[in-house]
Amino acid sequence: MEKRFFTLEEARKLLPSINEWMEKARSLASCLDRYREAVAKFAANSQMNQGGPEGTAYFTDLIRLQNYLVQIQNSGCVVKSIEEGLVDFPHLKNGREVYLCWKYGEDDIRFWHEVDGGFGGRIPISD
Repeated sequence: MEKRFFTLEEARKLLPSINEWMEKARSLASCLDRYREAVAKFAANSQMNQGGPEGTAYFTDLIRLQNYLVQIQNSGCVVKSIEEGLVDFPHLKNGREVYLCWKYGEDDIRFWHEVDGGFGGRIPISD
């Protein structure tokens, strides 16, 4: 898939969908933590072919989580952290690639950063 570069307007237009997908992904990631101990126990005893409903629920939620992340990535965005809800939108600024930066819970895209700058290097957008 060819890399997509977003204008600020395009990124803002896509933001409601990104917010929804990230909300669901974060919720599922949290649910997966609940199953972790049970799944580890089943994996340790896999030679005895023991399973359980927790394992089935874990894998079902894992597939659902993957689907939300794929939706975000297929839109052209880069998921940086599910836990923190960080998503970057590739953007051209003065002919060079940077990222428009959004964090789950923010109601707008107000920051950008260098490709290698990360969240700590966020700079306010002056539009």
